[in-house]
Amino acid sequence: MKATQHVEHLLQQGHKPKELIDLGFPKQIITKVRRRLKEKKKALQPKGPKSKAEAESNLRSSLTLPPKTGPDKPRRGFLEAKVKELEARMEVFEALSTNLENLETRYDGTPGLGLKHRFECGCGASGFVAIRIQCTKCGRETWWGWFPKE
Repeated sequence: MKATQHVEHLLQQGHKPKELIDLGFPKQIITKVRRRLKEKKKALQPKGPKSKAEAESNLRSSLTLPPKTGPDKPRRGFLEAKVKELEARMEVFEALSTNLENLETRYDGTPGLGLKHRFECGCGASGFVAIRIQCTKCGRETWWGWFPKE
């Protein structure tokens, strides 16, 4: 796995950039990946109106048909444009759905996924959990997890 992919994965899990720097990832890579993730997030967010009144006026204008050109014919171009707009939105929703399914598949077998929020010890502590990990190249072992602040 490339360093950028690893950093992206860790940032999406909620790790702070400072934690990643402490783990030895270059600050430049972390910054680049954070910017890319912000741009993706911003691109996925719908651009909505700024006020409630503006939202209502946009809704009304999108629901009203233009004046008829003939006795019984609404403007075809207007309806075709609305259909194309809806089709484009459906494509976006389908892509998002596919991405979510891919994420579910990728994380399905991850033993530590959500463990911080689910773990509760018999002593009453919750969320303080760590797992032992091992470098498969050199064999060095370490702990990775959430520890109480002293």
